[in-house]
Amino acid sequence: MAQKLNLKCFAEQRDLITPNGKLAVLCIDMDGTTIECQPYFDEAFEEFALLMSLLGVPHEESTHALKRIYYGSMPHRGFERHRFPEALVETYEDLRKRFNLTQVPDQQAEHFRSLLKGIGSAPFFRRPKLFTDCIQVLTQAHERFLLVAVTVGDYEAQLFKIRQSGLEKLFDDRIITLTEGKDKLVAQLIEDYNIDPEYSAFIGNSVRSDGVCLNVMNFIHVPFETSLSKDGDKLPENTGFKVFPVKNWRDAQENAINRLIRQRDMALSGIGTTGGTCGASRPARRKPRATTGKKS
Repeated sequence: MAQKLNLKCFAEQRDLITPNGKLAVLCIDMDGTTIECQPYFDEAFEEFALLMSLLGVPHEESTHALKRIYYGSMPHRGFERHRFPEALVETYEDLRKRFNLTQVPDQQAEHFRSLLKGIGSAPFFRRPKLFTDCIQVLTQAHERFLLVAVTVGDYEAQLFKIRQSGLEKLFDDRIITLTEGKDKLVAQLIEDYNIDPEYSAFIGNSVRSDGVCLNVMNFIHVPFETSLSKDGDKLPENTGFKVFPVKNWRDAQENAINRLIRQRDMALSGIGTTGGTCGASRPARRKPRATTGKKS
């Protein structure tokens, strides 16, 4: 957990309550949604291909083989940070047999494998680069939603990204898991925090990994990085929740997040509901505080 929640304090300082007396939340994926991830893996692919080219393997053959062995085995291979280096070693062995490469002498074999693992480990602890407008949009959304990171990956690597990106100060909680099935974890979150899924959403880039959360709440699809996508990936159907396809973070704010806020405010005002009148005894919604960040 990012910090201990004081819901009474939040009710006073942030506008989180829905018409059903519950809390609104934005669940947010990390890799490929808030943080650029693919460029660091692309660099590792290039370094591997360069090394293989020195052994006589064409560059394109190396990159295609690594994509086939690594991406083709996901998500079943697993998301621990040793899995990508492991795939580089497997790809080298595959290329060595296919291209009849000279066997590395035994006394140098371990060093060579360590070199491959070093290339494969590099993407995980690079200084994170946020997508344009991400932190600005989430900072503004923080006044109206609980913000929870929900991400699949190696725990230490994901925690490093959350902290180094500057997002930790915005997240009210975090869920880091090594297995897919985020909808089950989000369902637990809904129960534990008394979340109102009608006025909440999951924000993610993956139709398969993130889109499954459409089973339990609305889904904002930001398709920045799609390297792990597969043919046939599709969103759940007839769940009763909405899909907001957007292009970037500012688009997500204008055409998804702000819409959820407007719908909540309209319902709270009683306008458009049966028997709703201007003179109803419903308390007026508090005017949002003028602030640029989270109050400590």
